[in-house]
Amino acid sequence: MKTVSLATRLEEIAGIKVRTEVPLARLTTFKIGGPAAVVVTPETVAGLQEALKVLTEADAPLFILGNGSNLLISDEGYDGVVIRVGSALGAVASEGADKIRIGAGALWSVVLRFIQKEGWSGLEFGAGIPGTLGGAISTNAGTRGGETFDFLIEITGVDRLGEVRTMTKDSITHRYRSADLPEHFVVTETLFRVAREDPAKVSERIRGYQAERRRDQPEREPSAGCIFKNPPGGSAGKLIDVAGMKGEHEGGAVISPIHGNFIINQGGATAGDVLRLIDRIRARVQKEFSVDLELEVRKLGFE
Repeated sequence: MKTVSLATRLEEIAGIKVRTEVPLARLTTFKIGGPAAVVVTPETVAGLQEALKVLTEADAPLFILGNGSNLLISDEGYDGVVIRVGSALGAVASEGADKIRIGAGALWSVVLRFIQKEGWSGLEFGAGIPGTLGGAISTNAGTRGGETFDFLIEITGVDRLGEVRTMTKDSITHRYRSADLPEHFVVTETLFRVAREDPAKVSERIRGYQAERRRDQPEREPSAGCIFKNPPGGSAGKLIDVAGMKGEHEGGAVISPIHGNFIINQGGATAGDVLRLIDRIRARVQKEFSVDLELEVRKLGFE
Protein backbone atom coordinates (compact mmCIF):
# COMPACT_ATOMS: atom_id res chain seq x y z
CA MET A 1 0.00 0.00 0.00
CA LYS A 2 1.40 3.42 -0.98
CA THR A 3 0.79 5.02 2.39
CA VAL A 4 1.99 8.54 1.58
CA SER A 5 -0.11 9.04 -1.54
CA LEU A 6 -3.20 7.48 0.04
CA ALA A 7 -2.87 9.57 3.21
CA THR A 8 -2.52 12.69 1.04
CA ARG A 9 -5.75 11.89 -0.78
CA LEU A 10 -7.56 11.26 2.50
CA GLU A 11 -6.30 14.52 4.02
CA GLU A 12 -8.18 16.41 1.31
CA ILE A 13 -11.52 15.11 2.63
CA ALA A 14 -13.45 17.35 5.01
CA GLY A 15 -14.85 15.79 8.18
CA ILE A 16 -12.08 13.29 8.94
CA LYS A 17 -8.73 13.32 10.72
CA VAL A 18 -5.81 11.43 9.19
CA ARG A 19 -2.63 10.25 10.93
CA THR A 20 0.18 7.99 9.73
CA GLU A 21 2.38 5.47 11.55
CA VAL A 22 0.20 5.51 14.65
CA PRO A 23 1.22 3.20 17.55
CA LEU A 24 -1.85 1.01 17.99
CA ALA A 25 -0.88 -0.10 21.50
CA ARG A 26 -2.11 3.33 22.65
CA LEU A 27 -5.52 2.70 21.11
CA THR A 28 -6.20 -0.70 22.69
CA THR A 29 -7.09 -1.88 26.19
CA PHE A 30 -4.36 -4.55 25.97
CA LYS A 31 -1.66 -1.87 25.38
CA ILE A 32 0.03 -4.20 22.89
CA GLY A 33 0.77 -3.80 19.18
CA GLY A 34 2.85 -2.04 16.55
CA PRO A 35 1.87 0.90 14.33
CA ALA A 36 -0.89 1.27 11.77
CA ALA A 37 0.11 2.71 8.40
CA VAL A 38 -2.87 5.10 8.46
CA VAL A 39 -5.54 5.91 11.04
CA VAL A 40 -8.68 7.74 9.90
CA THR A 41 -11.00 9.22 12.54
CA PRO A 42 -14.34 10.34 11.07
CA GLU A 43 -15.92 13.46 12.55
CA THR A 44 -18.95 13.40 10.26
CA VAL A 45 -20.84 10.71 8.36
CA ALA A 46 -20.29 12.63 5.11
CA GLY A 47 -16.53 12.56 5.71
CA LEU A 48 -16.67 8.83 6.39
CA GLN A 49 -18.61 8.27 3.16
CA GLU A 50 -15.97 10.03 1.09
CA ALA A 51 -13.11 8.25 2.88
CA LEU A 52 -14.63 4.82 2.22
CA LYS A 53 -15.04 5.64 -1.47
CA VAL A 54 -11.33 6.52 -1.69
CA LEU A 55 -10.26 3.44 0.29
CA THR A 56 -12.39 1.10 -1.80
CA GLU A 57 -11.06 2.60 -5.02
CA ALA A 58 -7.50 2.11 -3.72
CA ASP A 59 -8.33 -1.46 -2.59
CA ALA A 60 -6.68 -0.62 0.73
CA PRO A 61 -6.61 -3.14 3.61
CA LEU A 62 -9.10 -1.87 6.17
CA PHE A 63 -9.97 -2.48 9.82
CA ILE A 64 -12.74 -0.85 11.88
CA LEU A 65 -11.75 0.10 15.44
CA GLY A 66 -13.76 1.35 18.40
CA ASN A 67 -12.20 1.49 21.85
CA GLY A 68 -9.72 -1.27 21.04
CA SER A 69 -11.03 -3.82 23.53
CA ASN A 70 -11.27 -7.53 22.66
CA LEU A 71 -8.33 -7.08 20.28
CA LEU A 72 -4.76 -8.38 20.00
CA ILE A 73 -2.54 -6.52 17.51
CA SER A 74 0.66 -7.90 16.03
CA ASP A 75 3.98 -6.58 17.32
CA GLU A 76 4.71 -5.57 13.71
CA GLY A 77 1.48 -3.58 13.54
CA TYR A 78 -0.95 -3.33 10.65
CA ASP A 79 0.06 -2.28 7.13
CA GLY A 80 -3.36 -0.93 6.30
CA VAL A 81 -5.93 1.69 7.19
CA VAL A 82 -7.68 1.74 10.55
CA ILE A 83 -10.98 3.62 10.74
CA ARG A 84 -11.38 4.61 14.36
CA VAL A 85 -14.99 5.40 15.27
CA GLY A 86 -14.88 7.63 18.34
CA SER A 87 -16.82 10.19 20.34
CA ALA A 88 -17.49 12.48 17.36
CA LEU A 89 -20.00 9.81 16.27
CA GLY A 90 -21.12 9.06 19.82
CA ALA A 91 -24.29 11.05 20.50
CA VAL A 92 -26.96 9.49 22.76
CA ALA A 93 -30.62 10.58 22.70
CA SER A 94 -34.07 9.28 23.59
CA GLU A 95 -36.37 8.58 20.67
CA GLY A 96 -40.08 8.20 21.30
CA ALA A 97 -41.56 6.37 24.25
CA ASP A 98 -39.35 3.28 24.24
CA LYS A 99 -36.20 3.77 22.19
CA ILE A 100 -32.69 5.20 22.46
CA ARG A 101 -30.54 6.18 19.48
CA ILE A 102 -26.85 5.75 20.26
CA GLY A 103 -23.89 6.73 18.12
CA ALA A 104 -21.48 3.89 17.39
CA GLY A 105 -18.61 5.81 18.97
CA ALA A 106 -20.32 6.09 22.37
CA LEU A 107 -18.67 4.16 25.19
CA TRP A 108 -20.88 1.94 27.33
CA SER A 109 -19.99 4.13 30.32
CA VAL A 110 -21.57 7.13 28.55
CA VAL A 111 -24.71 5.14 27.73
CA LEU A 112 -25.03 3.97 31.34
CA ARG A 113 -24.81 7.51 32.69
CA PHE A 114 -27.54 8.52 30.23
CA ILE A 115 -29.97 5.75 31.18
CA GLN A 116 -29.40 6.39 34.89
CA LYS A 117 -30.20 10.08 34.47
CA GLU A 118 -33.16 9.59 32.12
CA GLY A 119 -34.66 6.49 33.74
CA TRP A 120 -34.38 3.89 30.99
CA SER A 121 -34.06 0.16 31.64
CA GLY A 122 -32.75 -2.64 29.41
CA LEU A 123 -29.10 -1.85 28.86
CA GLU A 124 -27.82 -2.13 32.43
CA PHE A 125 -26.07 -5.41 31.54
CA GLY A 126 -23.42 -3.32 29.73
CA ALA A 127 -21.96 -2.09 33.03
CA GLY A 128 -18.23 -2.74 32.89
CA ILE A 129 -17.98 -3.48 29.15
CA PRO A 130 -15.02 -1.32 28.07
CA GLY A 131 -15.90 -0.95 24.39
CA THR A 132 -18.07 1.26 22.20
CA LEU A 133 -21.57 0.50 20.94
CA GLY A 134 -20.24 -0.03 17.43
CA GLY A 135 -17.84 -2.64 18.75
CA ALA A 136 -20.66 -4.20 20.74
CA ILE A 137 -22.61 -4.72 17.52
CA SER A 138 -19.73 -6.40 15.68
CA THR A 139 -19.07 -8.83 18.55
CA ASN A 140 -22.58 -9.06 20.03
CA ALA A 141 -20.93 -8.08 23.32
CA GLY A 142 -22.58 -9.26 26.49
CA THR A 143 -22.38 -10.24 30.13
CA ARG A 144 -24.32 -12.57 32.39
CA GLY A 145 -27.15 -10.04 32.27
CA GLY A 146 -27.69 -10.13 28.52
CA GLU A 147 -26.15 -9.38 25.15
CA THR A 148 -26.33 -6.53 22.67
CA PHE A 149 -28.70 -8.11 20.17
CA ASP A 150 -31.26 -8.81 22.91
CA PHE A 151 -32.34 -5.16 22.79
CA LEU A 152 -31.16 -4.00 19.37
CA ILE A 153 -33.75 -2.77 16.85
CA GLU A 154 -31.58 -1.60 13.95
CA ILE A 155 -28.21 -0.20 12.95
CA THR A 156 -27.21 2.47 10.45
CA GLY A 157 -23.81 2.74 8.83
CA VAL A 158 -21.78 3.32 5.72
CA ASP A 159 -20.86 0.51 3.33
CA ARG A 160 -17.62 0.14 1.38
CA LEU A 161 -19.09 2.10 -1.57
CA GLY A 162 -19.82 5.07 0.69
CA GLU A 163 -23.58 4.50 0.80
CA VAL A 164 -25.58 4.96 4.03
CA ARG A 165 -27.57 1.83 4.86
CA THR A 166 -29.93 0.83 7.66
CA MET A 167 -30.29 -2.82 8.67
CA THR A 168 -32.78 -4.32 11.09
CA LYS A 169 -31.72 -6.73 13.80
CA ASP A 170 -33.51 -9.60 12.05
CA SER A 171 -31.54 -9.01 8.84
CA ILE A 172 -28.21 -9.52 10.63
CA THR A 173 -27.11 -13.07 11.36
CA HIS A 174 -25.81 -13.08 14.92
CA ARG A 175 -24.81 -15.58 17.56
CA TYR A 176 -22.92 -15.79 20.82
CA ARG A 177 -20.17 -13.14 20.67
CA SER A 178 -20.32 -12.48 16.92
CA ALA A 179 -22.40 -10.89 14.19
CA ASP A 180 -22.12 -11.09 10.41
CA LEU A 181 -21.88 -7.54 9.11
CA PRO A 182 -21.08 -6.74 5.47
CA GLU A 183 -17.34 -6.48 4.78
CA HIS A 184 -15.97 -3.01 5.60
CA PHE A 185 -19.36 -1.82 6.84
CA VAL A 186 -18.84 0.97 9.39
CA VAL A 187 -21.63 1.25 11.96
CA THR A 188 -22.44 4.89 12.75
CA GLU A 189 -25.68 4.67 14.75
CA THR A 190 -27.66 2.11 16.72
CA LEU A 191 -31.28 2.03 17.85
CA PHE A 192 -32.23 0.11 20.99
CA ARG A 193 -35.48 -0.88 22.67
CA VAL A 194 -35.74 0.25 26.29
CA ALA A 195 -38.43 0.72 28.95
CA ARG A 196 -39.20 3.46 31.46
CA GLU A 197 -37.93 2.73 34.96
CA ASP A 198 -37.32 4.56 38.23
CA PRO A 199 -33.79 6.07 37.86
CA ALA A 200 -32.93 4.86 41.37
CA LYS A 201 -33.71 1.26 40.37
CA VAL A 202 -31.69 1.59 37.16
CA SER A 203 -28.73 2.90 39.16
CA GLU A 204 -29.05 0.10 41.69
CA ARG A 205 -29.04 -2.51 38.94
CA ILE A 206 -25.96 -0.95 37.30
CA ARG A 207 -24.12 -0.84 40.62
CA GLY A 208 -24.90 -4.52 41.09
CA TYR A 209 -23.42 -5.47 37.72
CA GLN A 210 -20.38 -3.26 38.37
CA ALA A 211 -19.76 -4.82 41.78
CA GLU A 212 -20.01 -8.31 40.30
CA ARG A 213 -17.54 -7.42 37.57
CA ARG A 214 -15.06 -5.85 39.99
CA ARG A 215 -15.25 -8.97 42.17
CA ASP A 216 -14.83 -11.50 39.39
CA GLN A 217 -12.62 -9.78 36.77
CA PRO A 218 -9.29 -7.89 36.71
CA GLU A 219 -10.60 -4.46 35.78
CA ARG A 220 -7.60 -2.35 36.72
CA GLU A 221 -4.95 -4.08 34.58
CA PRO A 222 -4.48 -3.96 30.79
CA SER A 223 -6.24 -6.86 29.07
CA ALA A 224 -8.42 -7.61 26.06
CA GLY A 225 -11.28 -8.97 28.15
CA CYS A 226 -12.16 -12.64 27.81
CA ILE A 227 -9.65 -14.44 25.60
CA PHE A 228 -11.84 -17.46 24.79
CA LYS A 229 -15.52 -17.99 24.13
CA ASN A 230 -17.27 -20.14 26.68
CA PRO A 231 -17.76 -23.69 25.34
CA PRO A 232 -21.38 -24.87 25.10
CA GLY A 233 -22.76 -25.39 28.59
CA GLY A 234 -19.47 -24.51 30.25
CA SER A 235 -17.05 -21.80 31.30
CA ALA A 236 -13.64 -21.25 29.71
CA GLY A 237 -12.44 -19.49 32.84
CA LYS A 238 -13.50 -22.40 35.04
CA LEU A 239 -11.68 -24.93 32.84
CA ILE A 240 -8.48 -22.86 32.94
CA ASP A 241 -8.83 -22.49 36.72
CA VAL A 242 -9.39 -26.21 37.32
CA ALA A 243 -6.39 -26.94 35.06
CA GLY A 244 -4.32 -24.97 37.59
CA MET A 245 -3.15 -22.35 35.13
CA LYS A 246 -3.96 -19.10 36.95
CA GLY A 247 -0.79 -17.08 37.38
CA GLU A 248 1.16 -18.83 34.61
CA HIS A 249 2.99 -16.43 32.31
CA GLU A 250 4.97 -15.89 29.15
CA GLY A 251 7.19 -12.83 29.30
CA GLY A 252 5.04 -9.91 30.41
CA ALA A 253 1.74 -11.74 29.77
CA VAL A 254 0.12 -13.58 32.69
CA ILE A 255 -3.11 -15.51 33.23
CA SER A 256 -5.08 -13.47 35.74
CA PRO A 257 -5.18 -14.93 39.26
CA ILE A 258 -8.71 -13.47 39.52
CA HIS A 259 -10.26 -14.89 36.34
CA GLY A 260 -8.66 -17.64 34.26
CA ASN A 261 -10.12 -16.36 30.97
CA PHE A 262 -8.20 -13.07 31.18
CA ILE A 263 -4.61 -12.58 30.09
CA ILE A 264 -3.03 -9.47 31.64
CA ASN A 265 -0.28 -7.29 30.28
CA GLN A 266 1.89 -6.89 33.37
CA GLY A 267 4.14 -4.48 31.54
CA GLY A 268 6.07 -4.91 28.33
CA ALA A 269 4.06 -7.91 27.15
CA THR A 270 4.30 -8.59 23.42
CA ALA A 271 1.72 -10.13 21.11
CA GLY A 272 4.10 -13.08 20.83
CA ASP A 273 3.97 -13.57 24.60
CA VAL A 274 0.18 -13.60 24.49
CA LEU A 275 0.02 -16.06 21.57
CA ARG A 276 2.38 -18.48 23.27
CA LEU A 277 0.26 -18.33 26.42
CA ILE A 278 -2.91 -18.88 24.39
CA ASP A 279 -1.36 -21.95 22.75
CA ARG A 280 -0.34 -23.31 26.15
CA ILE A 281 -3.84 -22.82 27.57
CA ARG A 282 -5.48 -24.52 24.60
CA ALA A 283 -3.14 -27.49 24.78
CA ARG A 284 -3.68 -27.97 28.52
CA VAL A 285 -7.48 -27.69 28.35
CA GLN A 286 -7.62 -30.05 25.38
CA LYS A 287 -5.43 -32.60 27.16
CA GLU A 288 -7.30 -32.50 30.47
CA PHE A 289 -10.92 -31.94 29.36
CA SER A 290 -10.98 -32.74 25.60
CA VAL A 291 -12.36 -29.26 24.95
CA ASP A 292 -11.18 -27.08 22.05
CA LEU A 293 -11.27 -23.48 23.22
CA GLU A 294 -12.28 -20.95 20.55
CA LEU A 295 -10.81 -17.46 20.59
CA GLU A 296 -13.12 -14.59 21.48
CA VAL A 297 -10.40 -11.97 21.17
CA ARG A 298 -9.84 -10.75 17.61
CA LYS A 299 -6.39 -10.62 16.00
CA LEU A 300 -5.04 -7.93 13.67
CA GLY A 301 -1.83 -7.77 11.66
CA PHE A 302 -0.95 -11.48 11.80
CA GLU A 303 -0.30 -13.63 8.73
